[in-house]
Amino acid sequence: MTKRSPTATAAVEDVDMKAVDQSAKKTKVDNAVYAYPKDEYTVHSDFLKNSRFEVLYMATRARAEPIRYILEYVGANYSSDTPVDWPKGKTEAPFGCLPLLTHFKPDGTNLTIPEVPALCRYIGRLFGLVGETLEEDAIVDACFHAATDNVLNVMMTEIWMKPDPTDKQCINTAFEKMTPFFDGIEKYLVKNGSNGYLLRESTTYAEFPWYDWLQYFYADYPENMKTFVSDTVRPATRKLFERLDSNPRIRAYIDGGRWEYRPAAPLVGLYSTGVFVKDWERAFEFYSKTLSLECVLNVQPAEGGRYMEFITNAQARTKLTVYCLGKDEKFESNGNTDICFSVRSVQETHDRLVKKGVVFKMPPTKLPWGEMAQLIDPEGNTLAITGI
Repeated sequence: MTKRSPTATAAVEDVDMKAVDQSAKKTKVDNAVYAYPKDEYTVHSDFLKNSRFEVLYMATRARAEPIRYILEYVGANYSSDTPVDWPKGKTEAPFGCLPLLTHFKPDGTNLTIPEVPALCRYIGRLFGLVGETLEEDAIVDACFHAATDNVLNVMMTEIWMKPDPTDKQCINTAFEKMTPFFDGIEKYLVKNGSNGYLLRESTTYAEFPWYDWLQYFYADYPENMKTFVSDTVRPATRKLFERLDSNPRIRAYIDGGRWEYRPAAPLVGLYSTGVFVKDWERAFEFYSKTLSLECVLNVQPAEGGRYMEFITNAQARTKLTVYCLGKDEKFESNGNTDICFSVRSVQETHDRLVKKGVVFKMPPTKLPWGEMAQLIDPEGNTLAITGI
C-alpha cells in the first residue's frame, strides 16, 4: 500500500506518514530548564481513525510493552488481550510465539504480524514514527534493536536467570554490561541536540523500548540508576525519559488501570491538607476574609459540625479543608492537622492496601462531602483517601 523512495518517505493519502503537532513546544522554566508541555500526536487520516488493533500477549508487560506504548502515544483504537487457549493458538500463530499484533482495517480485512521488531516497525511506519531517509531509518532500527535485543540479553543472563535475581553483585554486573548500549543511545541523542528526541523533534518508534527499560529500572533499581541515568549522568537519555514520561497519554496509561498488568496507582494526588477547629464560624471568618481564600464547599455533616474547603485560585488542585466535627462519630480527628489523598476508587484502594497489611481506622464511608476512608501509617498518624 505504501511505497518508499530510496531516499525519503513518500506520503500517501490514506495513511499519516508524519506525526502532527509533534514538535516540542519548549518552555523556559526556572533558569534554562526546559519542559515539554505539548508533545501531542493527532491522527487525521480516515484510514487510521477507522483502524483497530489488537495486541495478544500474556497479562504482563515484558516484550509487548513497547508496542502498547506506541499505540497509546498515537491514540490508536486498540485492545490488549490474553490468549484463551494458548496451546491451541500456538499451533496457529506464525512462528508459534507471542506477542502478536493484528490490524483490523476499515475495509474488513486484517493483518496479523508476529515478532516485536516487525510489529513495532509496522506501526511506526503506519503512524509516521520513522526517519525521513533510509539513513535515518538505519539509526532508528539500530537503536530499537539495541534496546530489545542487547539490553534484554544482559538482563536475562545476568539477573533473571540467576539463582538469586536480587543479588547485588549480579545487578551491578548487569548494569556494567549494559553500559556500552546506554552510552550508544546517549551519543545519538547528544548528536541530535540533547532535546529528548532521537531525530530532530520527531518521535520515533525506537524510543519506546528505551523508555520502557528506564521506567522499569527507576522503579526496581533506584540506587543503581542514581549513577547510571540521571540529570548529570547520561542527561540526554534522562531527558528522553522525562519527555515520554510526561506525555499525557503515556501517563494516563501507566496510572489508569485499564489493563490487569497495569493496575491503577493507589494514590493519584494530594487532595487536601486540613485543620481541625472547634468554632467553625470563627474559622470561616479567618480563612475566607482575613486570608482571602475562596470557599468552594461548606456543608454540615452533623449537628454542630462543619466541613469546608478553600482554594487559593481557580486553578488550585490541592485544597485546604477545615473540619469542625460536632457530633459526627464516623469521622475522627487526628489532632490539629489532616492529610487526604485522591484515589480513583476508595473501595478498590482500601481492598488493595488491606492486602498489603495497612490498617484502616475507618472503612470506606459515605460522608456529606464524598466517600472517604482513614488509614494509619507506621507512626500512628491518620491519613485519609477520597475519590476523584
